[in-house]
Amino acid sequence: MGRPIPDPPGSARTAPEILEVLAIDNISYNFAPPRYAEIEKRGDIEIVGAGKLKTWQDFEECKKKMPDPGAAEFYKPAEEYLKKYRKDYAALAGVRFGPSNTYLSMGIEHFSYMLFDDPDLVDAIMDMFSSFSLRVLEVIQNMDFDVIFVSDDLAFRSGTFISPKHMERFFMPHMRKVAAKIEKPWIYHSCGNINSILDELLTLGMNGISNLEPGPMDIFQLKKDYGNKVCLMGNIDLHYTLSKGTVEETENEVREKIHRVGPGGGYIIATSNGVAAYCKPENIMAMNNALLKYGHYPL
Repeated sequence: MGRPIPDPPGSARTAPEILEVLAIDNISYNFAPPRYAEIEKRGDIEIVGAGKLKTWQDFEECKKKMPDPGAAEFYKPAEEYLKKYRKDYAALAGVRFGPSNTYLSMGIEHFSYMLFDDPDLVDAIMDMFSSFSLRVLEVIQNMDFDVIFVSDDLAFRSGTFISPKHMERFFMPHMRKVAAKIEKPWIYHSCGNINSILDELLTLGMNGISNLEPGPMDIFQLKKDYGNKVCLMGNIDLHYTLSKGTVEETENEVREKIHRVGPGGGYIIATSNGVAAYCKPENIMAMNNALLKYGHYPL
């Protein structure tokens, strides 16, 4: 931007000023449930530390602190944001299925032990978060949103956080419950290597899947295997290209992705996660300019 800008209003995910310089097609507002963990803020980056939900007593106390998704005032900031910035942008509403809020609120190590030592506690916490999202969906699907965006990280670069067997036992029932209530087009996001569970995830019925981390997720193979089933989004590399590469390397990667993944439609240019603070501004602009240069269908 060339100048300081304020944080996005409310729980908006994009500062409106960014729309002045990037060819972004959407605005988004986040309705994710809270994470009960120690959170350190470093500028616009949140570092999630130790979880606070360790016991049944912690869980009961947490339930008392949860925001009320049935209260009209819970949605007023989003309504004001849409009224001011909606214009001709697509509007995305961000929600969660429940897994990431559960393992972050419990702490990943404690969560892993509780899968065996107290699975009922894991289920109860997961149900609390997924039920929150169900109630949110009842409201936001009647608001002026075009797309629901669900983000729940399920994997490292090497593979899923937990085994596919435990994924089916603990995660998928809650994910199916929420997915079944989504009536608008929706996009699903997970970082990392989700190849081993991708077929099962696609049964949830999402219209798009993002942000497809380069390395573990080969977007060219995904285009061949799934390009006729789901829209692919992202895959512009944060680990090197946008953070350490050159303007020329950025343009080349964007051009290649458009030319190899774009034919036939079903590809949305985006980074492999978000626009992170450690990206080079000149590379973000190079990605933007390459999109405008190459992101069109031949006449």
